[in-house]
Amino acid sequence: MPRTVALFSLGGAPGVTCAAMALAAVWPGGAGAVLVEADASGGDVATWRRLQPEPGLTGLAAASRHGGASADLAAHTQVLPGGLSVCHAPVTADRADGAVRLLSQNPGVLASPAGPAVVLDLGRLTPGAAAAALATWADEALLLVADDLAQLRRAKEASEALARSLPRLRTVVVGGSGGVREIEGALGPGVWGRLPTDERSASFLRGESNPRKPERRPLLKAAARLAADLARDADPAPVPGAETPAPAPEATGARA
Repeated sequence: MPRTVALFSLGGAPGVTCAAMALAAVWPGGAGAVLVEADASGGDVATWRRLQPEPGLTGLAAASRHGGASADLAAHTQVLPGGLSVCHAPVTADRADGAVRLLSQNPGVLASPAGPAVVLDLGRLTPGAAAAALATWADEALLLVADDLAQLRRAKEASEALARSLPRLRTVVVGGSGGVREIEGALGPGVWGRLPTDERSASFLRGESNPRKPERRPLLKAAARLAADLARDADPAPVPGAETPAPAPEATGARA
């Protein structure tokens, strides 16, 4: 079964959408990953990339009530010039919130037996929000927190409640430098590491620039390491005596 990964923050705008785009763009394996922007406060991708209103999250959420071919995730995505498939959220909160609520009641539409991985951009997560149900449903949840005192304190105070509802939660620190041992000591186990602040990569992901080798940029390189860790953890343990399958092909570059 393909991996579903939910990214969110608790506030402070650490760049969840850019991080989710980067993760989906460099996901390893031939099937790659689809970005699903399920931010109830409204999406950014459509504005950044000048996308048409449909297909997108609104149509997917409506189709999820009925199932069948109309609920195929691929039918509700648009492909960016670099090849990344995105299912973008409406730009306004009223429409986005309704779509996210509907999708949270029918999350199975996001997974298929042989399809790509799904990277969910949930934006800012609040207690009781519909997006919280999607975070719980996902195979992995990643809390993005900026490397500043206020945001780290917020993450620490929420860590116990998050651990109860999201037992496979990992924390990703955005910005700063050096190791994360001290942060892990404060927040507990599950701190993956850092995603660097990288405005050139963010500009590329927003469609504002087109560098020659974006996969060499710091943010995309760090996202590739994170994606590889998540994909590796998703692989089932080998059965003793069974033939070892060939490794999945590595990502060849950013597909944004």
